[in-house]
Amino acid sequence: METSFAPAERTDQTVFVRQIENISNSPVMSKLLEASCGLLVVLNEERQIVGLNEAFLNSLGMKEPAAILGLRLGETLECVHASGAPNGCGTTPHCATCGAAIATMSAIVDDVPSEQTCALTAEREGKTVDLFLSVTARPFKVDGNRWILIFAQDITQQHSLASLENIFYHDFNNILMVLTGCGDLLSTKQPDDALASMIQNTARRLSAEVQLQRFLSNNKGDSTLLSNSTAVSMAALQEELDLIILNHPSADGKTVAQSWPGESFELQTDINLLSRVVGNMLLNALESTDLGGTVRLVTSLHGREITWDVWNDTYITPDIQRRIFQKHFSTKNTLGRGLGTYSMKLLGEKYLPGNVSFTSTPEGGTTFQFRHPLTHH
Repeated sequence: METSFAPAERTDQTVFVRQIENISNSPVMSKLLEASCGLLVVLNEERQIVGLNEAFLNSLGMKEPAAILGLRLGETLECVHASGAPNGCGTTPHCATCGAAIATMSAIVDDVPSEQTCALTAEREGKTVDLFLSVTARPFKVDGNRWILIFAQDITQQHSLASLENIFYHDFNNILMVLTGCGDLLSTKQPDDALASMIQNTARRLSAEVQLQRFLSNNKGDSTLLSNSTAVSMAALQEELDLIILNHPSADGKTVAQSWPGESFELQTDINLLSRVVGNMLLNALESTDLGGTVRLVTSLHGREITWDVWNDTYITPDIQRRIFQKHFSTKNTLGRGLGTYSMKLLGEKYLPGNVSFTSTPEGGTTFQFRHPLTHH
């Protein structure tokens, strides 16, 4: 049977009925399910649910377990990808980067406990819900049967708070590093007007960042309240981007090749938000580029639209490409990570009238693009 990750086969119905009876008649399993105060699910080796505790049932808003038994974890949680392949949860291309699927397969194949975080997007009552779970899968043998115990904890709120705080510090630190770099230069050279101006401009931008973050926190991301749009020249934007990358450690030993249109024009936008979007595109590209490498920024006019394309020669593999903008997803298994691409999408599309996208191929490298409507002056 076709699959992109875990085996697709499910247990024969007659065997499955016996498995349910074994769970129901086992004093050990019954006590385990009763005693566990967290979310607990018991899977067979085909990853189908054969037992669950009341806490898990309540979390789904259901009263009877019969409708859940036989399903797989992602199917019960209404993961948007669970129906993305004919054989369901565990078999789609997205499942290869699913923490719950990885932990479960580690327990089944390697017979060892595995703990993973799982960024899950669910479709519930017609609405998309982003969840972040801590999942532990543990193999367990009792009465001659082998089961996989799944302990799950919903840490969405904690992760969201960590992400919000870290989005601020992520960009705050990028600018603070510029100030630090300029201070180092001033300590070794005589002060001059150019450096004094740089420090002044950087301090101004830092103040603007703090004000923006305060706004986002106080208004809980309500984009209708953000109104700081002005006429922005490309020269002003270049200055803002230079402040972000000029003395940033990610740029050490690397080249940023920039191409800007020759004609003078302005666009109506928020320069702080715009520079954060394009600046994060540049920093992400620099962080992915080896010493001696080059990052390219190309600014182009296309009718009533302006685009920024940021290229580097690193290839993003398909499993990561599928989740590159997903909230909570990161290749680093820690809270509050994976913010660069997520904040690009959030700020560029929710708070600015633009669109953020990317392409990545082994031959051509990776290009992130931001498109913004243009107002000529």
